[in-house]
Amino acid sequence: MLEYLFAALLPLFFMLFFNRVLFTKYLPLAITIIILLIGFDGLHQPLPIQIIAGVSTLAGFLIGLKIHNKQKRKVK
Repeated sequence: MLEYLFAALLPLFFMLFFNRVLFTKYLPLAITIIILLIGFDGLHQPLPIQIIAGVSTLAGFLIGLKIHNKQKRKVK
């Protein structure tokens, strides 16, 4: 059960953290996917955990895009 919680929260946290630090759109996505694949051995995890991590990464990406667009409007 703890694996599912980590699969849901870690990608979301990574996406939001890297988005706030790097101020780019797509680099946080690449870094998060690399961390999940290499660091947490993502390809050898059970399929439900991979699906949850993918949905969480997608949610983090969409939230990150909102943050990026909001920052872009403030700068102008």
